[in-house]
Amino acid sequence: MWHSITKLKIKPNAATWQLEVICLMLSALFAYTGLSKWLDWHGTKAALYNQVFPIWMADVILYGLPPLEVMVSMMLLVSRWRYLGLWLSVILMTLFTGYIGMVLTGVFGRVPCSCGGVLNSLGWWEHLGFNLVVLVMGVWGVWLKKRETRSET
Repeated sequence: MWHSITKLKIKPNAATWQLEVICLMLSALFAYTGLSKWLDWHGTKAALYNQVFPIWMADVILYGLPPLEVMVSMMLLVSRWRYLGLWLSVILMTLFTGYIGMVLTGVFGRVPCSCGGVLNSLGWWEHLGFNLVVLVMGVWGVWLKKRETRSET
């Protein structure tokens, strides 16, 4: 089998494996968060309405974010859409992390309840740390994908 792989000039290297692992981990995270919001619709709605932004924005997030997260999850698994999926994951994580940063710096005057799902057990500081790790992974993935695309041309 290895001979056929090398014959096709497909040589797995560290960057390829890193990109695959990053995309799989991000895909799993976005699939989990999107699907968990759908499965706990009432809990998600209650958590969003407890946040500091207006109700109309909570409604936009409630109906728009879960399908967007699932779509990003699928994009990360398809080579043709992977670069865009990586960028969307970086944008989403930047927004999520920025929001947590604003909560922690007291911009809103109160600290709303935390997110649901597995991250529900994390405090705001731990959530910030988790998001920063995921954000760095996404940025690293964008860089790896861009480098991979340049080397193919």
